[in-house]
Amino acid sequence: MVETTVPLSATFAEFARGPVTESGANALGLRTADLQLPFKNANDAMWRYFEPELKRRMEQLEIDESASAKVRAALVTLLPSGRSGVDDVAAELHISPRTLQRQLADEGTTFRKQLNHVRLLLSEQYLSSSSMTLDSIAFMLGYAEVNSFIRAFTMWTGKSPTEFRKGE
Repeated sequence: MVETTVPLSATFAEFARGPVTESGANALGLRTADLQLPFKNANDAMWRYFEPELKRRMEQLEIDESASAKVRAALVTLLPSGRSGVDDVAAELHISPRTLQRQLADEGTTFRKQLNHVRLLLSEQYLSSSSMTLDSIAFMLGYAEVNSFIRAFTMWTGKSPTEFRKGE
């Protein structure tokens, strides 16, 4: 099933193996059987890198419907793009920043605590399962400077990123 805001040719419908309809939004529906097929350009090394974290996130999403969990899930996808502010997350969740902050306060937490929690989890994942440089990790976590990341990680864990990576 393909829905599009612009008309597409019959050739595309043939390629999509299903109807293409015009609607108010762009959408792509996949059959369960299609989701089991490998991508033609699959990258096994990249999949092995991302799979554990994606599985963990999916398990959390299925279990935890709290505002905190939704914020953490949004941050995991937004951080690498450099968007990690409360306004960015609120927009991703389709609520106002004030509503988001109120929901988090009702759960006894803050946006900053959730951001730091996600940064810690991702930094541990990056450090333990990749050879990414500290500069790259800092960038992926939304830090402007690697030293800011190193200070934060050391404060959270009591170890420097290098010590953590070595297993010390």
